[in-house]
Amino acid sequence: MDSSVLKHPRIAEAVETLVAAGGGRITYDVGGGGRQALLAAGARLAAETNAPLTIVEARSLHSDVRSFVREVQPEARSAVISAEEAALQPAGSINGVLAVHADVLRDADVRKPLLAMVHSADHLLVARHDYSDTTLDAFATPGLVLRLRDLMSPAPRPTPITLTPPPMDMSVALRLVRQANSDVLPDQDLVVFDEMAEVLERVDAAEVRQRIGDLRSKYEATIELARQRRAATGPTDPSRTPLDHGQEQSAAHQQNRSQGTGRT
Repeated sequence: MDSSVLKHPRIAEAVETLVAAGGGRITYDVGGGGRQALLAAGARLAAETNAPLTIVEARSLHSDVRSFVREVQPEARSAVISAEEAALQPAGSINGVLAVHADVLRDADVRKPLLAMVHSADHLLVARHDYSDTTLDAFATPGLVLRLRDLMSPAPRPTPITLTPPPMDMSVALRLVRQANSDVLPDQDLVVFDEMAEVLERVDAAEVRQRIGDLRSKYEATIELARQRRAATGPTDPSRTPLDHGQEQSAAHQQNRSQGTGRT
């Protein structure tokens, strides 16, 4: 029986409430620490009032219950008995603090003797599940509820992950320079990439990455603009480059201007 569950704020609060009220009832989910809260509250109440503690629990748990009480409240005077043993006790022989787990009330033969014990005890504490017998509910107030879902810690929020992009490989930067210088574009769309060579010689790696990124964006925008203009002018002879086409247009324009000079 794990006593560490008593550190949970909700369970610790339930123990404090039961002790302050001088008794009461806990309805709890399996695994919700109700049995530990019952024993801790009963042992503490017995120690504070200098009264004996009688615990009615299933026989199979007696050893664990004794160890638990010694751990959480060594000075408490306690006795652990089964429901059958409780039924054999003389009427009025139980006083002080009585702690009962309602699972033992399944046998109708022990309910009446236990009711007699309730009336002779000074303090009554009861723990039960939703499916347990409710015979002692009216005598054990206040009634507290421990739900397992309320005891579960909320899932931790995921820690934001910050990804730092790796520095651009210099071989990639050099390839961009070669690609930019080898692409054939109209004269008005050419971008001078000599600045890239200067950037690559810089020592500040952060500045290098930033400048390379800026130049790469400028390069891609230039390529896209050239593609849009080629698409707008229609298909051309694949053997002729856009630069050749632009030079022919320029020559034709000059010839027209020369012919127009002689007109009146």
